[in-house]
Amino acid sequence: MKIPNKIQKVVDDQELYIISTASNEGMPNTVYVKFLKVYNDNKVLIADNKFFKTKKNLEENPKLAFVVLDKETKKAYQLKGRVEIHKEGQIFEDAKKWVEDETNSRLSPKSAVILNVEEIYSGVDKINEE
Repeated sequence: MKIPNKIQKVVDDQELYIISTASNEGMPNTVYVKFLKVYNDNKVLIADNKFFKTKKNLEENPKLAFVVLDKETKKAYQLKGRVEIHKEGQIFEDAKKWVEDETNSRLSPKSAVILNVEEIYSGVDKINEE
């Protein structure tokens, strides 16, 4: 699903992100992350700098959701879908460069998580692609 431009901007304007995963048994896990950004029109890149339960959950159950708040309109958007975990290749190298540039090489990701956005909601309303 294409992430509408207005929602891409809302994602890019956040400082911290709350992401949620669940184990195979359905036990939820929610964490804050700093390194999350729109990668292209239908993918979001998340750097795995310190994942533990999140990583285990994604290996068992490759689904993830996160929420952002539009500071101007006070509308919240939830993006969700399936993930791919990259430990090498272009996507991993992009994440590594991004994190290292932002932290002056203090952090280096263990992997890059790509969320393939399948659904976007604002409240109970499903957002259709533009």
